Amino acid sequence: MRIAILGGTRFIGRAVVERLTAEGHTLLVVHRGDHEPDGLVPVEHAHVDRHDGTALAAALKPFDPEALIDISGMNAAAADAALGAVGESVKLIAMSSCDVYRAYDGVHSDRTTDALPLTEESPLRERRFVDGPKYENLEMEERYLPRGATILRLGAVYGEHDYQRRFEFVLRRVRAGRKRIPVGSGQFLFSRVYVGDVAAAVSLALGGEFPGAFNLAEPSTAPYRLFAEQILAAADADGVELVKVRDDLLPEDLDLTGTVDQHLMVDSSKARTVLGWAPVDPAGTLRTSVRWHLANPPADASDDFSADDALLD
Repeated sequence: MRIAILGGTRFIGRAVVERLTAEGHTLLVVHRGDHEPDGLVPVEHAHVDRHDGTALAAALKPFDPEALIDISGMNAAAADAALGAVGESVKLIAMSSCDVYRAYDGVHSDRTTDALPLTEESPLRERRFVDGPKYENLEMEERYLPRGATILRLGAVYGEHDYQRRFEFVLRRVRAGRKRIPVGSGQFLFSRVYVGDVAAAVSLALGGEFPGAFNLAEPSTAPYRLFAEQILAAADADGVELVKVRDDLLPEDLDLTGTVDQHLMVDSSKARTVLGWAPVDPAGTLRTSVRWHLANPPADASDDFSADDALLD
């Protein structure tokens, strides 16, 4: 297929581009040109501000896409520009997040709001823009769903090239040789999904008509203390001790190891049943991801452990 991808150079987009290129699709990656990563597979690029509907339509017209995958459409304006640039016959797939559920607002407002696991029928948020004025997946979904799009609601995505660095709360201490790490109660459940498995779901969605929303997450969710232990094991960090401390004393980057009133454990059985999707090997992908992040530390990693020392002395 001829597939236009909006935002295909970072993390999720990169994994999708690599997967679809390997499958023989012809891609046009549309982005502003701010991120031209080394090692990206060779594909055609169009450097366009995706919010500029006129420019976006002009870039897409000669390519004549059969499908559009929107990875960076995080608000109404972005979605409107994308949908206005393609015809009604173009197949649509858009990335969303489990942040659309009311439970996500519960996490941010210290309230227990919903039973688990969260399904596609669980209540959605009423309060909007909880992550800032530019980010609202509910707006994006409201534009795409009436057009028959496949919406992929992602759990916490991890893997190679993750700029959110979801393992860093442990790995920055491992790299520094710390032998004791403070943690809180460690019971928070936050469903995760490997970036390569997200790309696999995109591939499956391209193969048929699957309108509606689908949760993507691994079938089991380790509580945050166990998650930290799994990261340590994947890093071969023998002899590192997790020391339980009071939740209210935790350093900021360890907050999620403390008490969180609302869990974010989601059910992905609809994706497994309808799309035929399943994670390949969560234990293996966790280890691969941890090893990549150890080999590629962030340039701005903090070496300040004074808050840890104040708790552990």
